[in-house]
Amino acid sequence: MRKVMIKIGGSTVNSLGFLTEMAKGIYDLQKNGFAVSVVHGGGKDINEELGRLKKEFLFVDGQRVTDEETMFAVQRVLSGDVNKRIVNEFLKFGVNAVGISGVDANTACAKKLFSQSGKDLGFVGEIEIVNTKLLDLFYENGFVAVISPVSRDNLGNIYNVNADGAASEIAVALKIDDLIFVSDVSGVKVGGKVVQNIEIGEIYDLIERGEITGGMIPKLKGASEAITKGVRRVHICGWNGEKTLIEEMSDKSTGTTIYRK
Repeated sequence: MRKVMIKIGGSTVNSLGFLTEMAKGIYDLQKNGFAVSVVHGGGKDINEELGRLKKEFLFVDGQRVTDEETMFAVQRVLSGDVNKRIVNEFLKFGVNAVGISGVDANTACAKKLFSQSGKDLGFVGEIEIVNTKLLDLFYENGFVAVISPVSRDNLGNIYNVNADGAASEIAVALKIDDLIFVSDVSGVKVGGKVVQNIEIGEIYDLIERGEITGGMIPKLKGASEAITKGVRRVHICGWNGEKTLIEEMSDKSTGTTIYRK
């Protein structure tokens, strides 16, 4: 059984027709013998909800400060509306999806996260321990887990967790073969062109030479760490319709595949 995890962002989820195409793509993967799970974000929906509540929020060192009221909204939006919207669309197209969050069955246990300068971010966390029992059951029985990154600690505090980081940590714990980040960019660009393959030993050299900049730096560093810890390959790709996922598993990939020799 080859295990695939797909991470999708909040802006992607809201793109017209995307979830329908993703459902069809996952259905094709399953028909071809792949076991699939999905981790999702939802920043755009969270911002809209906070706007409706007239709730102001702050950013410290580039990270959103999450007070108790904001955390209630984050959990309601991510683990409720966005999660069930994805599940519902998948079910329409024959994908046997189940929606959970890191809170369920202590799947992802988090710890409080501070900013880079040590400032308090409120209820912002990072995953410390992953319990794979529930997710293993889903994989073994053909269910597609749709996972909200909202997680808890051992005292019952609920935390807002970055979806990219959550996907990487859960993928490592599950020994995922292919972790696919569906992005709003077509892949990793070097010299203005998407590079099809990057070996993890090349990543820091590309960064030092200034070939990799901005938000792609943490993505590639995270990919390198996930692969070092046991994920076989990490893919960063745009969305090119329902064939995107099956093509990422073949030599027809139009994104970037990161691997280890």
